[in-house]
Amino acid sequence: MIRNYSETRFGRISYLIRDGKIPLILMHGFGGTGNTFLRIEPYLNENFKVIFPDLLGHGHSDKPDIDYTIHQQALAINDMIKSLNLDKIIIGGNSYGGWIALDYALNINEPEALILIDSAGTNRTFAEDGMVNEVVDEIMKVRNYKNRDALIKIAENNGRPSEKINLNDLKRLSCKTIIIWGKNDNTIPISKGYEYKNYIRNSEMHVLDSGHTPQISNPEEVSSIINKIIE
Repeated sequence: MIRNYSETRFGRISYLIRDGKIPLILMHGFGGTGNTFLRIEPYLNENFKVIFPDLLGHGHSDKPDIDYTIHQQALAINDMIKSLNLDKIIIGGNSYGGWIALDYALNINEPEALILIDSAGTNRTFAEDGMVNEVVDEIMKVRNYKNRDALIKIAENNGRPSEKINLNDLKRLSCKTIIIWGKNDNTIPISKGYEYKNYIRNSEMHVLDSGHTPQISNPEEVSSIINKIIE
């Protein structure tokens, strides 16, 4: 994969890309980068045009002075999609990235398929428990992107009730939706996965023997599930 950059209305997004025919965009969780999906890339069908972006405020992407709402992140991803002239995309993400994918599907453009991997969006966040500084400090111990202020803004935004996904809105989705969840997820309980399954009519649920990031712990299994979308 190679690294490239795309200008968006909020700043520049960095992404890893592999050539192919069918656009597959996967977005990382809070505090992560596109690199968190690198372990699945070798197992993904060669027909996928694989794109792993660093979300705004993360990694090699810009850290602009914005509110970092979920919709702003989704709009920035849409700008990237347009700049690459992509259509008929498959989009998804893990945790925070799944939340952004849901906003994209509900409020910008319904994709060919949606992939939710231990997705946030309806769960209680650590900001609501007053843990913003503690969590961000832990992330900064292993990251070197000088993005503490951006992460704090993102976390605080994610704690706002107005940012949560309305479950009844999920009934509007008609695209094929793949829900992948680690049965040992201690960050977002598996009950949230089943909640998505109950509200999204064209959805299927896959439970793996993993924690919150199955794309890291179970890359072959996750890739196999994703590959079935086009097989």
